[in-house]
Amino acid sequence: MFKREADRAAALINRALEALGYGSRVFDMRPIPFPGVWGTSTTVCYQIANEQLSEELEQVTAGLSKKEAKRIVQERVRERAQAIAEQLASWLTAHGDFARVEAVNGYLNIVYDTGRFANEVLRTALVSGADFGRGAPRGERVMVEYSQPNTHKAFHIGHLRNVCLGNALSRILRFAGFDVLEANYIGDIGLHVIKCLWCYLRFHQGEEPPREQRGRWLGEIYAEADRRLNCRKDVVELLNEIARGDQVFVQAIDRLLKELWKEHKVGEDIAYLLGQISQGREIKPDAFYDDQTIVKFWPIVGRQLEQELVEARAAAEQDPGARERLEQLEEWYERWRRLAVTLDWWPHVPQWEREVRETFQRWERKDPEFVRLWEETRAWSMEEFLRIYEELDVHFDVWFFESEVEEEGRQIVRELLERGIAEISDGLPVVKIDEKLGLEKETYRTLPILRSDGTTLYSTKDLALTKRKFEQYKVDRAIWVVDVRQTLYLQQIFKVMELWGFEQAAKCYHLAYETVMLPSGAMSSRLGNVVLYEDVARQVLERAREIIEEKNPTLPPDVKESVARQVGLGSLKYGMLSRDNNRVIVFDIEEALSFEGHAAPYIQYAHARACRILEKVDSLPEGPYVLENLTREEIDLIEQIALFPDEVQRAADEYKPLVIANYVYELAKRFNEFYRVCPVLQAPEPQRSARLAMVAATRQTLANGLALLGIAAPEVM
Repeated sequence: MFKREADRAAALINRALEALGYGSRVFDMRPIPFPGVWGTSTTVCYQIANEQLSEELEQVTAGLSKKEAKRIVQERVRERAQAIAEQLASWLTAHGDFARVEAVNGYLNIVYDTGRFANEVLRTALVSGADFGRGAPRGERVMVEYSQPNTHKAFHIGHLRNVCLGNALSRILRFAGFDVLEANYIGDIGLHVIKCLWCYLRFHQGEEPPREQRGRWLGEIYAEADRRLNCRKDVVELLNEIARGDQVFVQAIDRLLKELWKEHKVGEDIAYLLGQISQGREIKPDAFYDDQTIVKFWPIVGRQLEQELVEARAAAEQDPGARERLEQLEEWYERWRRLAVTLDWWPHVPQWEREVRETFQRWERKDPEFVRLWEETRAWSMEEFLRIYEELDVHFDVWFFESEVEEEGRQIVRELLERGIAEISDGLPVVKIDEKLGLEKETYRTLPILRSDGTTLYSTKDLALTKRKFEQYKVDRAIWVVDVRQTLYLQQIFKVMELWGFEQAAKCYHLAYETVMLPSGAMSSRLGNVVLYEDVARQVLERAREIIEEKNPTLPPDVKESVARQVGLGSLKYGMLSRDNNRVIVFDIEEALSFEGHAAPYIQYAHARACRILEKVDSLPEGPYVLENLTREEIDLIEQIALFPDEVQRAADEYKPLVIANYVYELAKRFNEFYRVCPVLQAPEPQRSARLAMVAATRQTLANGLALLGIAAPEVM
């Protein structure tokens, strides 16, 4: 609304400029940065003064020092700008309906009439209702692709950030005036699927999957496959890490191995371990002759870590500075312990790897029995995804599947080769993007688009998918919500589409986001520290039920349950949206369960409080309202409401749901300050009617803002 008022002021200024002989022009309008003052300011008078005086000042300042010339120029321009500002102020005072127009040091300040502006804000919010803040149609179709889960894997808390960002952005863009298509690209083929199905056939064939959460069960099988196949890698990785970071360990193990050597109880493998650890060289899993060497050596590693832990705990009690070493040892020991449970896998890994390759070959030749298994298990995953999306109130217009675009991708590779966009380099079809764009500095590098054996890459399928978006769905711009690690890759895809001749490529955008981590570090399915969405959601909902029971025990049971779900899911979503997408989220369950401060329940409670006030009146008094002698809290509240339409457009233009997340929090905060200081129902008329209108406008704006984030606005809490 401020932008609308600024545009109206700019139009009147241009009329004044035309009337006074200066001619209309483009110039900036900025809000007056003073609390309690609603208005706009412009430097257009300086712009005109500089134009008028440019030649004159060149002559006047000839031969003067830089300092003196600058002083004269500033003085003359300010004088001329002030004279022009006074002329404009006089004209606008006579022809406008502003509270006042001022010429101050060459600036033109336009102050809105407080009563008129405040009434317009409240009237617009109340009359527009759920459409308050909605933008005019922009005439552009946008496809937002987000979520993109892989089948045969569990849906974890990291996936939630993607879903929340993509869904909120889609809602914001649609509300801002775009024609939006929400798309999901399901990764239903690839090595992860092969690993999962290998593990299922090898270790779980014949088992009856659970009736519910079959997708989760399948994800657990994938995690098991990953741990089995990476057993050697994880063991050696831990050994190398300890050897590099713990000199005490190195010296102890060195001594123990030498004793074994003297007793003639060792062979080449122990000699290898001794040499690598003592010299600080990397241990490699394929360097061992005896599969039992590491199995036998592992308890020795554990005993040494246990001994060091005892000493580190004693040291930490005496010296807080020793705490860091203790924490590191605890983390190493925990990893050692988890690996010890499955160390009998070590000898079998090479055979398992061969079996995985054979399983992949079954997929490549489309073995009917294997394809049937793939279809059945894929359906289990999709069933799980759909249930979670329904719970999160997320609905997609378009579904893409990775398996559907493989052959299409191969055809595109052939076309790119025929057109000279791609070429064969070292046996691989590639696009040398920098060379094709004529860039001397390495920027986009080279993108392989097919393997030498003809099997597809991610790029093969993404080129086909993007072509579909442009041709089949007629989108004008496309947005990918994908983690930040894919930044270069997606830029390469966009540039290949540009070289191919698609104009829409210029409006492709990657909404990058950082990962979700645990306080202990990055999540890993192999390490067993992945936090599943379902587990977190269940804990949040249980806590929400407790909170609602404490706050409002008289609510009917069904209402309590409904509100608890709204509050619980809202807190999860807001936790993902209230942080800049370029920053890592350190996910802490206790923090996620907080119902105070910068969190969804604080905002939702402000909405419920507004509802409770309005329940006590039969009807809302009609405006216009008497809005004179407003308090600071009233001014701040109305000002925040007025900002909503502009913030919607800003969030859409910047592809930034955080703008709305911050906005609704600030609105809730200002409303609570207003509620604390300004009586509503007990205020005398006409103040009572005006404040009721402020409450109603706040309620509507909070509801609209929360809806853009995909968060419910409860009427009771």
